[in-house]
Amino acid sequence: MVQRPRAAGDRAQQMAEQQRYRVIKRLASGGMAEVFVAESAGIEGFKKRVAIKRVLPHLSKKDQFVAMFLDEARLSAQLSHSNVVSVFDIGVGDGAYFIVMEYVDGADLRNVNEHRKKLGKTIPVEAAVFICAKICQGLAYAHEVTTPDGVPLQIVHRDITPANVLMTKHGEVKIVDFGLAKATSQLAKSDPGIIKGKFGYLAPETVLESGVDHRVDIFAVGIMLWELLAGRRLFQGDTDFATVRLVRDAVIPPLSKINGDVPPELDALLGKTLAKDPSQRYSSARELGRDLVRFLYGFGRPVNEDDVASLVRSAMGTPAHHLDPTQKIAELIDLTLLEFKSLAKEESDGEGIDPGAVSLNLSFLGEPQGRARPGETETIELGGLADELEGPESMADNTDASRNTGWFSRWLR
Repeated sequence: MVQRPRAAGDRAQQMAEQQRYRVIKRLASGGMAEVFVAESAGIEGFKKRVAIKRVLPHLSKKDQFVAMFLDEARLSAQLSHSNVVSVFDIGVGDGAYFIVMEYVDGADLRNVNEHRKKLGKTIPVEAAVFICAKICQGLAYAHEVTTPDGVPLQIVHRDITPANVLMTKHGEVKIVDFGLAKATSQLAKSDPGIIKGKFGYLAPETVLESGVDHRVDIFAVGIMLWELLAGRRLFQGDTDFATVRLVRDAVIPPLSKINGDVPPELDALLGKTLAKDPSQRYSSARELGRDLVRFLYGFGRPVNEDDVASLVRSAMGTPAHHLDPTQKIAELIDLTLLEFKSLAKEESDGEGIDPGAVSLNLSFLGEPQGRARPGETETIELGGLADELEGPESMADNTDASRNTGWFSRWLR
């Protein structure tokens, strides 16, 4: 039996937990959660900047959602790799569940690519391949990671898109959001007809309901690499219906005919990455990553993290694309739930989960009560706004369709 979040402990415990994470500001809020920039405090002046993602209280009352959310959050917390955004902590406070994540100072791949397109350019071939090779390293780790006892965790991301690839100002490449697949699926099943959004990054087997595995992530990497070098979307119809048909058919135009800087060798590599039949695709992200690195050696143009850093800094220096360091993590809170506002009104009769080790009073999270002077931290207090907050409409582009696709084949008949 799932239990509802217990009331926070005594006052001393609440104060201690509040001191553990000092909130600096609210970044964003949406249909599922709100995200804050915070500092993790310790003894002798120890401080570490983090991002806190708090599930909105009305969703914390949904037993199945909470159970799946916590299961996958615990799973994500076991991931430790330089190309994966780390999850440091999960817990409950003030009647809501939260995740403490790595703070990423940079931009996401979507914004970097859009910035290049506004300049009338595509990302250089060597930089695009380098970025995708790093993504493959993170995916290979996640796909192959085991428990301390050697049991495979069999983690599949299922939402590899440019918005889910963060890049730091120092050129590091990190995948974000390994932790919401089951939880968001559970909500999606309640109202599948209103799913809309990123159909263009699905794999054909997802649309055809033929079963999915880690190779859907490989296909998504291929889509991203193709788009980075083509300067346009690969699967984008006039409607979501048309986009899904394009995904299903998986016709891949030769990239070398679109971008004269792309050699035939890369066309062949992409052909294997984007094979409609998963059995004809690369068998692992590690294998794809190795071939991408081999291509770079043969291509003959030096590339490293400095080249990625240059792209990131250029995008961040443009007002239209300047990002708060964790803005893109904030956008990810609505990957699947922005269109599920009707679900937010439902109440659960069950009782919430006790997350166990961590209990944090988050009543201090809320709207800033005025602007801080330079060098000061804004004092934030709870304003009881969580149930009223909605994410901006632009977040609708991040709605993830891959979590619940049982209606695709019926739709396409």
